[in-house]
Amino acid sequence: MPATIAAFSEESLQTRQIRGLNDLTTRVPSLVMGYQFGSNQITLRGISTGLTSGFEDASVAVHVNGVYQARARSLDLAQMDLERIEVLSGPQGTLYGRNATGGVVNYVMRGPSDKMEAEFTGNVGNRNAYGVRGFISGPINDKVGFRITGLWDNSDGDVKNLLAGAPDKNFGGRKVAALRGVLAFKPTDTLKIDVEGTYARTRASYAPTALAPSINPARKAFLVPQTYRPHKVYSDLDAANNTTQYSATGTITLDVSDDVQLKSISGYQKYRNFMSVDYDASGATANHIPSAGHSRTYSQEFNLNTDMIDGRLKSIFGMFYFNDRYTQQTNVRSSLFGGSNVDVYQANFSQKATSLAFFTDHTFSVTDRFRLLAGIRFNSDKKKGNLTVRGQCANVERDLKFEAWTPRAGVQFDFSDQVKAYATYQKGFKSGGIGSGTCGDTFKPETIEGGEAGVKTSLADNRIHLNLAGFWYDYKNIQVQKTLGTAGGFAVQNAAAAKIKGIEASFDASITDRLKLDGSAMVESAKYTDYTNCNPGDFLGSCTPRNPNNPLAPFDPRPQTDPTRNQDLTGNWLNRAPPYSVSIGLEYRMDVAGGELLLRGESYWSGKLRFSEFNDPILTQKAYNIQNAYLTFTPGNEKFVLRAFIKNIGNTNYRTSGFFDGFTFQRETTWGAWRTFGGEATVRF
Repeated sequence: MPATIAAFSEESLQTRQIRGLNDLTTRVPSLVMGYQFGSNQITLRGISTGLTSGFEDASVAVHVNGVYQARARSLDLAQMDLERIEVLSGPQGTLYGRNATGGVVNYVMRGPSDKMEAEFTGNVGNRNAYGVRGFISGPINDKVGFRITGLWDNSDGDVKNLLAGAPDKNFGGRKVAALRGVLAFKPTDTLKIDVEGTYARTRASYAPTALAPSINPARKAFLVPQTYRPHKVYSDLDAANNTTQYSATGTITLDVSDDVQLKSISGYQKYRNFMSVDYDASGATANHIPSAGHSRTYSQEFNLNTDMIDGRLKSIFGMFYFNDRYTQQTNVRSSLFGGSNVDVYQANFSQKATSLAFFTDHTFSVTDRFRLLAGIRFNSDKKKGNLTVRGQCANVERDLKFEAWTPRAGVQFDFSDQVKAYATYQKGFKSGGIGSGTCGDTFKPETIEGGEAGVKTSLADNRIHLNLAGFWYDYKNIQVQKTLGTAGGFAVQNAAAAKIKGIEASFDASITDRLKLDGSAMVESAKYTDYTNCNPGDFLGSCTPRNPNNPLAPFDPRPQTDPTRNQDLTGNWLNRAPPYSVSIGLEYRMDVAGGELLLRGESYWSGKLRFSEFNDPILTQKAYNIQNAYLTFTPGNEKFVLRAFIKNIGNTNYRTSGFFDGFTFQRETTWGAWRTFGGEATVRF
């Protein structure tokens, strides 16, 4: 495919202990993972979302077995039965739709096996980690196959609570219980029907940690006790980030003829989340935020694949429908304004989002070595929301519609069977929406357009694979979350424009039959070219509400026009966009005790990460390096497998997110995982 794709097979996922998106950061060029307010924040090639309300659309689309995932917080179900993961970098708006401006992550789950088999894995590790997962799979008869998978996983967090007698001793841990069932029917040689259902229940906790004292002297005095040390916090709250989700997927594949295939993918997801977060990062009751939300999502996609003109023209014609209903209540509880832990802010928001799209994509082989690529997608999105903010507004309704065309064009030329080059142009579109933190603010869609050119090579009798790609994008109407006022509210506004350009490289080389070297590297520039905003961390009142003497007064989400309060951010880096990253891995296989022992070591370097559009030095992660090591032993009969691993060997402190809290007037962060080690044993039947 003429695009940058990082694919991880089942063997690679197991060897490298890849269980989800967080484990891919060190393996995919330009991929950066963050976590804030319970939301996964995925960045690809400098393109990401910083919105954390729960209603936001992602900038990197995630699909599980072809079904788009509406919630950034709902990916635990994907970790238990993976066959492979694919990461497509850059805008993918033609085939994957409106929220693939940065790229796409495809989780492909395993289906029923051709013969009866079972597998069970038990694992243990530091921080009280233990769990078990397993499956049983096989044919029921020559027309029907099944697969049943289960998972239980437990681990404590690595953020230590220093407050004596607190209900939580640490934060960041989780307990996951999940179950998945699949039935595959093949009533005829040309018809296949796959039906699957998944249940996942997660009980977790999350607490940000403070980076520096509040810039408000009164609140600094109130926020005690407090610490600014990595992975340490004082917190008096019984924190929670609990999620229950159900999903059902039906896939029907019909081979109409040797050259025509019709596929239907139907998806249903039910999601419920409760969060309780101590956002003041102190032992005081200053900024406790309980939030509860639930949603129901239905999607339907039809694909018609054709192979015409003696195989020279390969085409896909498709239709996609999406219907999502989401409701959420968010409170802010505090003792700052008198009383004991009273609600100083409450917002109730509900939204119905629908999307309808039609798309087509074509590859035409002019010759055996030269191909033309073309495609286009039409998106029509509707969003209808209702918002009540206590003391500010009631039943504010907004009804929005967005439409966009996202074309693709390109060429591909094979210089030989070993060297293939391509160049593509693509547009992308991310839906606008309604802000849930203020009284009915709306924001525009994001758009992106640009190109990619690359070469893919297979050298030395396929022992060396080297891929290079260059990319450049114009990124407009970027959706930015703006901190407001004294009750910790925020609005969403559109930054005007940014330009992104960079180069990526990846390789793997079989030095000998036993020794393998692989790695990747990226350099990029991702900077605003037109954006003005006020910085709430500059000084008190730099982004004040309408009535600074009344903390419950309505917020004014508009940037201040006073030039002493506004900053020209032209030239500032986009959030979570490092200027470079490098990864290197080495594997060696040896014969041991009648079996095979695989040893793997990895090292990853990341350039500086900014977590604020103001490039605030406190909200910046300096360049860092982490190392991982893995060991896998497989006996000759392959009836069992033993694995051991250690991640972040040097126990490096590095941040995955950062933000300025407009309620406490302090800078806070989320830390990446400290050293993690453990082992697992797999038994196969």
